[in-house]
Amino acid sequence: MFVSASVNPAFASDNTVASTLGQQPPEDAVVLFDGSGLDAWKPFSWQWINPNDDQQEVQWKIVDGEAMEIAFEIEGKRRKQFLCTKQTFGDYQLHLEFQLPDGDSGNSGIFFGPMYELQILNTADKDRPGLGDCGAIYQIRSPDVNAALGPGQWQTVDLEYHAAQIGKNGFMTENGAARVTVRLNGTLIHDDFKLSLRRNKYAAFPEEPTSPIVLQEHGSKVKFRNIWLVEQPSQPANAK
Repeated sequence: MFVSASVNPAFASDNTVASTLGQQPPEDAVVLFDGSGLDAWKPFSWQWINPNDDQQEVQWKIVDGEAMEIAFEIEGKRRKQFLCTKQTFGDYQLHLEFQLPDGDSGNSGIFFGPMYELQILNTADKDRPGLGDCGAIYQIRSPDVNAALGPGQWQTVDLEYHAAQIGKNGFMTENGAARVTVRLNGTLIHDDFKLSLRRNKYAAFPEEPTSPIVLQEHGSKVKFRNIWLVEQPSQPANAK
């Protein structure tokens, strides 16, 4: 059952809020996936993973009438395929739900901005999650707490992203670093964290004022559903 809300409760000030599982997108939301089709998505193309893949058809599957499931084979042949939104976005609040499969690592990820990755992984049993565990900003910051659930359970991500401020010279301004706040299953795991691409393996990617949202395929049949976002006005560099 969907929970109707015009404002996402995940971005309240409390460290833990009521579950947003099944939350219905507000009227001003951009609906990216509601189970009816994959029209908002295309294969993601980059230089070392299928450089021409954006010209291919989407091979991921719609299952159970409500979810998209990673598919890493087409016509019986192994083919890696990430998906990305056709639209690009600047500042936004993103809602997404995912489910890990039984019997494997459940490895996937959500890329936001210019290749920052929120890790998805079956690490619910870890006492102290690290830089590569579920909820981490991969290779940059561990989640404050382990809020992950195990395979077979639907989980929620509520992510608020503010893109880097780009000056007239095309470079990030002195105080204009991108920022992110993340709740996993209603628990605050990153609070207005300032991001720096120089701290992960995607350092070659420049900061951009807008970028797509990318879902990673990493050999596990992770499912996603109820994906939508609300675009936000750009904030000054000194705002919080």
